[in-house]
Amino acid sequence: MKSWLHPFRRICLIWLLPALCAPAFAMRQCPAEFGPKDPSVNALGWLVVALGLALGGWLLYFVVQRSRGTGWLKRTAFIFAGIVGMVLISVCGLALAAGLFFLKC
Repeated sequence: MKSWLHPFRRICLIWLLPALCAPAFAMRQCPAEFGPKDPSVNALGWLVVALGLALGGWLLYFVVQRSRGTGWLKRTAFIFAGIVGMVLISVCGLALAAGLFFLKC
């Protein structure tokens, strides 16, 4: 008996493999003519990462504060949505920093 999840796993794997291969091409060594990267570029990248983490944390704090006084089921849903939003904002900040600052020559 086949599982209903089997075709879904195959589709996910097909979409996931190119996403995992792309960073390998982006992390190859920069050509020598570019020279060393200025340390302020990395500092700005870490600032973007910190800003993403701070905004994500603020979003979760805001959602928890605003959900007080609601029912437990509604509050749980709001907090779960806040956690998902926090993770998305943090990952977007990391991806933005990697794409614009860390992996640039």
